[in-house]
Amino acid sequence: MALMGLITPEKLDELIAAGCACGGKRLAFSTYVDARLPLMEGEPVGKLAWAYDGEAFCDGVYDVRCAKCAASLFSSTGCPRCHADGGLERALTAENTHAVPVCCARCQRQEITYFAMVPATVEYEPLREGNVRAGKARTETDLYDPGFHGYKAQCKDCGTFAELTAECMLCSAPAPLRPRA
Repeated sequence: MALMGLITPEKLDELIAAGCACGGKRLAFSTYVDARLPLMEGEPVGKLAWAYDGEAFCDGVYDVRCAKCAASLFSSTGCPRCHADGGLERALTAENTHAVPVCCARCQRQEITYFAMVPATVEYEPLREGNVRAGKARTETDLYDPGFHGYKAQCKDCGTFAELTAECMLCSAPAPLRPRA
């Protein structure tokens, strides 16, 4: 059975419902999430688009803080994907190890979609009647920054032509938690 994130959807709901001891209810989740980026000849030609669901969001959570007082409600130094000891620091500081292709390896098309794991912050706030409002994921990390970790390249015509599957895309430990988007 594949490993899961340290924060399950149930734990996420519990953290949001409980809030912080200071009375703050809005929480900031630091997480590694899937994103896709359109490339032309290996350079970005559009904005980073988030490509994750709720389960993948939970898998990547490594820190939860109160948005009001910054108190830590959860923190882990292990890799958010494979749980390797010290993996978070490696993930946040390492350069991308998955080559950014300049074209499709099969048809030579220069327009491709590049998938990556990117560190982001998402704020959650409980609303009335058990509903929760999630803010948009935000990141300061770009394609060539440390912490940006590509894992798949796709061509519109050929489909996936390059994918990192032999090791964790974040910290290079043995294989990631589960297949990505």
